Amino acid sequence: MSAIASTSPNSNNSLLRLSVIGGLIISTLHLFLQQWIFTVLIAKLAPSFTVVLQYVASGLLGDAAYTGGFATALLGLILEYLMCIIIAGIFIFSADRIPLLRKNVIVGSLLYGFGVLIVMNFVVQPLSAAATLPAPPMGLLIEIVLEHMLLVGLPLGILVQRNFNK
Repeated sequence: MSAIASTSPNSNNSLLRLSVIGGLIISTLHLFLQQWIFTVLIAKLAPSFTVVLQYVASGLLGDAAYTGGFATALLGLILEYLMCIIIAGIFIFSADRIPLLRKNVIVGSLLYGFGVLIVMNFVVQPLSAAATLPAPPMGLLIEIVLEHMLLVGLPLGILVQRNFNK
């Protein structure tokens, strides 16, 4: 049994519980800080937050997601949270198994955030039913990379650092 899993399964620090907490944190940061505040309010890249959520749902439903109104926006919200819980779980379970990752958790988490961006854009999105988005301009690309590193990777690293025995 690893040092991380040395606490009892019923404790507040179980890996599954941390995965859910981490997923809820990063999905909330991603949705509300990056997608709503930056994409909708500041940059005005999407007409509304509903359209942002419908784009997430379009990964499952295709273009039909945009005609579903609130129902498909809600589906997009649920899918976003589910994906982020899985993303958090992969990092947290990896940190449990890889001592080097626990030793350098902040650097590893920043790199993980960048890796999430790569996997989502070059594996998940092309395999989904969502329409392919055009390549972003360089300034937006830099913002997206930093957002994934700082709002996806870093919170997971902090969560691991605060909750795992070294």
